[in-house]
Amino acid sequence: MAAANESQGLKIAVAAFVSLTVILAVTSYFLYSNYDQTFQKLTAAEEKMRTAQKTADEATRQSEDLQKAIGSRAQEYEAVKAEIASERKKIDEDLATIGPMVVDMVTKVQAAGGSNPALDEVKTAAVNLSAAYNNEPNKTFLSSLGRVKDLLKNQAKMTAVLAANYTELRRSLEAANTVNKQQMDVVVQSRDTTKADLESEQTKHVQARADLHNKVTDTEAELETKNTELASNKAEHRQYVEESTTARNRLNLVVRDLRDAQAQKETVLDRPDGKITYVDYNRGEVRTNLTFGMGARPQMKMTIFDSGSPGIPTEKPKGTIELTYVSDKYSLARIVETKSSIDPIRVNDIVYSPAWSPNEPMRFALIGKMDINRDGKDDRADLIRMIEAAGGIVDYDLPPPDAGKERGKLSGYDSWYVIDNPEDRPPLVDYQNRREDLGTAEHADFVKKRSDAIRIARDNGVRPLLIGRLLNFLGYSYNAPVRGHAEAIDTNAMKNLLQKHTDAMKPKAPDAEATKEEAPMEKQEEK
Repeated sequence: MAAANESQGLKIAVAAFVSLTVILAVTSYFLYSNYDQTFQKLTAAEEKMRTAQKTADEATRQSEDLQKAIGSRAQEYEAVKAEIASERKKIDEDLATIGPMVVDMVTKVQAAGGSNPALDEVKTAAVNLSAAYNNEPNKTFLSSLGRVKDLLKNQAKMTAVLAANYTELRRSLEAANTVNKQQMDVVVQSRDTTKADLESEQTKHVQARADLHNKVTDTEAELETKNTELASNKAEHRQYVEESTTARNRLNLVVRDLRDAQAQKETVLDRPDGKITYVDYNRGEVRTNLTFGMGARPQMKMTIFDSGSPGIPTEKPKGTIELTYVSDKYSLARIVETKSSIDPIRVNDIVYSPAWSPNEPMRFALIGKMDINRDGKDDRADLIRMIEAAGGIVDYDLPPPDAGKERGKLSGYDSWYVIDNPEDRPPLVDYQNRREDLGTAEHADFVKKRSDAIRIARDNGVRPLLIGRLLNFLGYSYNAPVRGHAEAIDTNAMKNLLQKHTDAMKPKAPDAEATKEEAPMEKQEEK
């Protein structure tokens, strides 16, 4: 029984073992089957994961390559995007300034003389490309690169144009430098030649200077000797000058005293200038022996003195005449004034002019105030006209401060110096409003000049003449108007006045008694 139990137990054990083996086999089968499916899924998932990782790695690599190509330093997408936007904005702003900059540069080049017509094309293209870049609505990276490429090409073209202008300018400068160098070579050669000539001349001058220095040394020795002789000669000359001056002053004093003594005589003043050869009382004319060759001229005034005078009385003229016609043989004159009706102008009376001489005109010097009509006013202009009308010359004139300026010069050629003494010829009217201011510096200077002029005139032997005596010689009358400048001339009347008067040449038939008296005179005149 025991054996049967053991066999049953073995059977149960075997049955259990078989069941468990089957269960284990089935379980193992299912387990291996699930593992295989799971492994396949795992393999597929891993393959998918590797593919995705590869794609991700490729995307990362491409992203890094794009970042490197773009030049961005950021890592995050948003940061990279912001950096690209910022850089694009800067590029847009910089490209916007290219157009005006090109326009400004080209304008300056053209203003400086650039004449290439391509400059205008480059300038216009730069402006258009810059405007097209800024105004593009859908701007992309590639389109921006295209615009930039066009701008760069335009800039390259502009650079080529500028280079061409520069090359042309350089050639012009080289040609100019060549010409300048040739001219400079000529100048340098001329300078070298001039320098050589200068050095040669300098050498000559140095040698000449040495010779002159030797001569100067010898001359200085001679000069010392000459100075000694000169000092001796100067002493002798000084003594001679002093003696000569003393002798001359003594002789001038003698001459002055003789002239003063002669001028103080009342009987004789000067030599006659001519004579009356015929008198026509009806026409109021006379004929004289004054001729054109003697220097007589029409409109000259003459004073008539008596023919029996030993000389010309200084205060008693017979009358005054004025020449109207002068020829080579005789002259005609009209009777201006007769001083006395009982003592008329006769044949052989003396014709005299204080301002004219047949040899040369009288020269006068007017010193001080000249009051002709004694009205307290200076009348030197009228006196000068009367002297010139009589044929004289005024060489020197010293008026008062209120009457003009000093003119001319005193010399020994002057015959008279005319002065006016207010004490001898006081004014005839009250002229309180015309009195000079005697206390001024101008009047003091005038008094000094007047004293110096009188002294110089006396030293030169010029004789004094009072204006009253001169007016008598000139035939002046207080009632007669002073001759002035002619404002108009009647030509026909002048011709009639200056033509030859045949009637005056032939005496009229006078009375019997007058004929008997004048017949000897006419015969003497004809002889």
